[in-house]
Amino acid sequence: MPHRILTDVKLPDFQDRPKKEGDILRTAEDLFMKFGYHRVTVEEICREAGVSKVTFYKYFSNKFAVLEDYMSERLSLGMETFERIRTAQASLQDKMQAMIAMKESAVSHFTPVFIHSLLSSDVAVTSLMSRWTEMSMQAMKHFFSDSQIAGEIHQDYSVDFLLHVWTLLGEDARSPEMMAMFGDDMVKLSRDYMNFLFYGTSGPPQEQDTR
Repeated sequence: MPHRILTDVKLPDFQDRPKKEGDILRTAEDLFMKFGYHRVTVEEICREAGVSKVTFYKYFSNKFAVLEDYMSERLSLGMETFERIRTAQASLQDKMQAMIAMKESAVSHFTPVFIHSLLSSDVAVTSLMSRWTEMSMQAMKHFFSDSQIAGEIHQDYSVDFLLHVWTLLGEDARSPEMMAMFGDDMVKLSRDYMNFLFYGTSGPPQEQDTR
């Protein structure tokens, strides 16, 4: 069930692109999720999308350009959604729950095989993921700062300290050891990671039974 702040958030479907370009992106997404980035070829994308290589190269210079376009769309959506949460007229707890729901939704869309392929990729892919991480860190810094100014995060905590903890936990959550510990259940891993960051060892507050 989506959080109320996120009810009308929709994943990119590339319907605003020329039809063939959208077909390539949607097909590449399906193949990346099934087989991982490395194992998919331009030829396979063209065959499954029903386009020629001439058409493919009209829109994309290579396979990485497809990944970059796709991930940029997802990043843009993520930043827009995060900004909606950050500026919502809601309590800190409500915003944290929305962020957890956003994280779970994003992770549930990415398959373990796709995530593993990105984490064990070449320099270009690693650089792309690093840019995504940097933007996420800056967004979180604003979130922590705003919440502290509003008196919802203790004043004694340094924002840089909170951001450092966030970064360390995020890096560990993406490690092969952590993924193996959770049996590649990325939703459970993401939920535990976010709940621990926001609520500590006591966990999230239990909903009250109003019956």
